[in-house]
Amino acid sequence: MPENPAADDASDSALDNALAAALDWGEVVRKLESLATSEPGRARLRDLAPLPSARLAEDSFRAITDARATLSHGERPFMESLDLFPSWHHRLQRQGVLQTLELRDVRRFCLEAISLEEVVRPLTNEWIEGLRGQFMDAASPLASIDHVMTPSGEIRTDASEALYNLHAERSNQTRSVQGALDRLVRQHEMEPLLQEKYVTTREGRWVLPVKGGMQHHFPGIIHASSQSKQTVFMEPDEVVPLNNRLRQIDAEIEAEIERLLTQLSRDLAVQAGDFERARDALLEADVRFAQAKLAEILDAAPCRFSEPGSSRPAELELVDVRHPVLALKNPQVVSNTVRLSSDKRILLLSGPNAGGKTVLLKAIGLAAHMARCGLPVCAERESRLPFFKRILVAVGDAQSIGADLSTFAAHLRVLNRATAAVGSDHLLLFDEICGATDPEEGAALARSFIEAYARNKVYAVITSHLGPLKTGWEPGAGVVNGSLEYDSASGRPTYLFLMGVPGQSLALVTARRVGVSEAIVGRAMDFLSPETQAQQTHLKDIEGLKEELQRLRQELFEEAKGAREKKRVYGELIQRFREEREQWMERTVKKAEKKLDDLVGKAQVEQIFQRHEKLQQIKQELPEIVKAAGTAASARRRVESAEDFERLYPPGSVVFIPSVAQEGVVQGKANAKGDVPVLSNSMRLLVSWQTLKPPQSLRDPTSQIVRRSSGVTVTLQDSERVIDVRGQNVEEAIGRLETQLDAASLASEDRVKIVHGHGTETLKKAIRSHLSRSVYVKTWKAAPPNGGGDGITFAELKD
Repeated sequence: MPENPAADDASDSALDNALAAALDWGEVVRKLESLATSEPGRARLRDLAPLPSARLAEDSFRAITDARATLSHGERPFMESLDLFPSWHHRLQRQGVLQTLELRDVRRFCLEAISLEEVVRPLTNEWIEGLRGQFMDAASPLASIDHVMTPSGEIRTDASEALYNLHAERSNQTRSVQGALDRLVRQHEMEPLLQEKYVTTREGRWVLPVKGGMQHHFPGIIHASSQSKQTVFMEPDEVVPLNNRLRQIDAEIEAEIERLLTQLSRDLAVQAGDFERARDALLEADVRFAQAKLAEILDAAPCRFSEPGSSRPAELELVDVRHPVLALKNPQVVSNTVRLSSDKRILLLSGPNAGGKTVLLKAIGLAAHMARCGLPVCAERESRLPFFKRILVAVGDAQSIGADLSTFAAHLRVLNRATAAVGSDHLLLFDEICGATDPEEGAALARSFIEAYARNKVYAVITSHLGPLKTGWEPGAGVVNGSLEYDSASGRPTYLFLMGVPGQSLALVTARRVGVSEAIVGRAMDFLSPETQAQQTHLKDIEGLKEELQRLRQELFEEAKGAREKKRVYGELIQRFREEREQWMERTVKKAEKKLDDLVGKAQVEQIFQRHEKLQQIKQELPEIVKAAGTAASARRRVESAEDFERLYPPGSVVFIPSVAQEGVVQGKANAKGDVPVLSNSMRLLVSWQTLKPPQSLRDPTSQIVRRSSGVTVTLQDSERVIDVRGQNVEEAIGRLETQLDAASLASEDRVKIVHGHGTETLKKAIRSHLSRSVYVKTWKAAPPNGGGDGITFAELKD
């Protein structure tokens, strides 16, 4: 019968979900999201998916490498303004009039655009040049906004000549009214009528507090009274014309402000297209900087792709591959090198429980998936991978109650679907193949599946404890054994990978190690087949050979590591030589130019023009002779010595301390041993400068960048208050919200951002219901769809 396409689509979706869950891809994505600074950036990273081709993945590698070179200069611009970009940009496109709160959002966007442009100004690489093509002249709209309003959102009194004159007249008129009222207060005959000797305002008009019942003896207009009715606030007849003019001036000021906002909005609307292009540049930068920061934290590197049909056969070679999630928690995680080739495509991993088989399988799978998504992998730069169009995974419990499938049946369904995968652009990752059934039948079924995968010429990493699978493979079968080493002395795993050697499950050895009585273990030995008993007897000889193999492997590894270190040192010496050569040639050119200029100055008048032409020709030709290719890598600041570290991280700088997996603050310079004093969570540590890393947390440098910019000198308004109540119950969330609203009101803030997420919507509904009743809140609205959507609420506060 033909297959059901809908069922196939559902199965594909299930396999994609299995890939994310089984390989810990979700944790990698969550870390990426945390390194972005805008909701649109986080959304794009959350939807990160495999790219259509190896060429696009390589383009992504180059962009991330260029972004990482930018980060190495110590500043990472923020793009928080992208969260609210859709709301004000949509109003500009519809020719709407922006209010001061929206203009503050535009202003923040302009500042961040200037900040990004300022950071990349001294750098040159392909990615940065692509960004520059999308930059706008953000200083122009910024200047227009700053001419009309202050950074806090207040309209400037000198925004126009008319507004300045109106404010001046209002001040004079106010003084006239107050003077007239003061004279009335000081009059002796008014004392019996007044409750207190002061002037105040009611309904925008200046009034006097008159005693209740005495208003009939006071010529004027009643505007209000106190709650006790003991005081009546009255406007004397003689100041009515003055108050009328004040109200008229206020109306004219409002009209002038509306005119200014309308004109400013129209001017900004003309640049709506420029804003959109700049938005794309900021979003691209936010995503690439997050990816570059992750690569920096993981010490990840781009890999090379070996595609079918190319001059070189497709090969999988991961040098010092590590599991990225483990590397996030412990930078000293054990690394392993895995090599598979066209004649040995299927790696059959065996070894003791908790020996690291599944971790290595996941590390290989994550490297393959990150590479096809365009992310650098947790391995050395010389690593090579096929561009896998599909990765099939069966790791963990695949039981499906809804589909009436047992764990083993669901496992078999995945294995069976994998038999349709053909070619070296498919990767299969199966943990404990056919292990949840009778060992003899399971081994027979597993061998049949593996032979089918080998005929299809796919790559695969398969773990198993089934003894029959470890032997009996023909030389041309395409299957190679591998195991994870364990220390025979301690009986504990070392997590080091051994290629070509099958591993022992070591159930009896583990039983002895955990304290099972020798009687139980001895009786278990009696139940083993004669072949297995002989194998156990000779296990020490086998382990001796494995230890010798591992020793040789370690020596080779150390030699290779030394060779790579020498290569790096020589590369740096060559780069330093090139830089010194450029500097020397530049000084030589300047001396030559100065000498030529002096000769021109001393020459005869009739020869000046002729010599000037020769000088210009020499000046144009000289740079072509001495110019060297400039790259971001050459501009990158390297930490090669304690002096370099002290220059890049002076006391007070934040660094990441791998040994304690948290950040700290540098307290002083390195001592004679190269140890730097660092304060981390009240702990004073001495850590070698060589182990310290750049900080993982993000700090917004926009204000410092903009202030130092020679073209724009403005004050950056503090970012708005963010109230994150995710994970809290309704009572906790409302309590925290009310406390933060109190603080925001006391600080005269205009708006707060509440992050509550979606969930069951109970929390969201409670938050918004409370905002609707709050005395602090003027109005609230959900964030734009690509700025967090309905999971975020912005509350505008009352004046």
